[in-house]
Amino acid sequence: MKTNVRDSSLDAYYGELVSAGLAAQQAAVLVAMVELGGWVSRKQIARHTGLETGTVAGRVNALIAAGLVEEEPDGMPCPISGRCVHMVRKAEEGAGI
Repeated sequence: MKTNVRDSSLDAYYGELVSAGLAAQQAAVLVAMVELGGWVSRKQIARHTGLETGTVAGRVNALIAAGLVEEEPDGMPCPISGRCVHMVRKAEEGAGI
C-alpha cells in the first residue's frame, strides 16, 4: 500500500509533466519508471500502468527521442518474459524534466 505522501508526490510529478507539455500517457510512463525504479522493461511498464505493451513502446520511443528516457544498449532479460530486451530508465536529472 502506498503512503499518502508518496502518492501526492507522484501526483504532483505527473501534473508537472503534463504541464510541461507531455501527453498523459507519456507522463504515466515516466511516473511508472519512477515507481518501478532502475532499469525496467516495456512489459513491466505496461503491467504497472495497465496500458498495452505496444502503446507503452510508442510512448517510450518518443520519450527516448526527447532525451527524457535512456535505453540500455546491450539487452537484459525481462523479469516478466525472460526474453532479452533493451531495458529503459528515466534519464539523469538535467537531461530533461
